[in-house]
Amino acid sequence: MLRREDELHAAIGRQIRDLRKARGLTLKQMARRTNLSVSLLSQIERAESSASVSSLFKVATALDVRLTDLFGGY
Repeated sequence: MLRREDELHAAIGRQIRDLRKARGLTLKQMARRTNLSVSLLSQIERAESSASVSSLFKVATALDVRLTDLFGGY
């Protein structure tokens, strides 16, 4: 069973991936928009890395959503 924190990371990752794909953006395009590496973005989407608030803010800005929209109900 996943811990609540792991569930949160998974929810954030899924939300970011869904929003990115809905906008037709590749990881490479997101990397350019956020100044984050493709590797880090991929790890965040797969819940293999915990994103800082600063990184989440950059992602939210690139996707034109509120920071809270990335939390998928948490």
